[in-house]
Amino acid sequence: MKFAGFFARFIAYFIDGLAIAFLAWLVALVMGGVVGLTAGTGSGFLNFISGTLALLTIAIMTLFQFLYFGYMWSRDGQSVGMKLMNMKVVEKGTEGPISFLRAGLRGTVGYWISSIIFGLGFIWAAFDSNKEGWHDKIFNTWVVAAR
Repeated sequence: MKFAGFFARFIAYFIDGLAIAFLAWLVALVMGGVVGLTAGTGSGFLNFISGTLALLTIAIMTLFQFLYFGYMWSRDGQSVGMKLMNMKVVEKGTEGPISFLRAGLRGTVGYWISSIIFGLGFIWAAFDSNKEGWHDKIFNTWVVAAR
């Protein structure tokens, strides 16, 4: 078994980030316009609507990220970026697929934890003997070369 290297993982993460960022841009374009029209009007009700829409935008993006990684990684262990870099996410020890729930949580909560202190959880994979980031350690996964 060959663990995926840090730079290959970084490029895959960057590619996946572009896909998610594009959707975020589309959602923000629609929701941002509505929020912009209702924010700061002096109306308590419209300010409430504006804040609610802003929170809804965050919830939609979180859900999309969860569904994207949950589906991709539980299906064949590969997101779009990982396919291009020829690697996949597997369960530590068994090298089998991970569940939809674990995959979705790894790609949301795990990524948030890994990025919270200047991305140290991602950088950790460059120095770890098994090339594991914090999200891998938390969710009991490895990123390995796809066969």
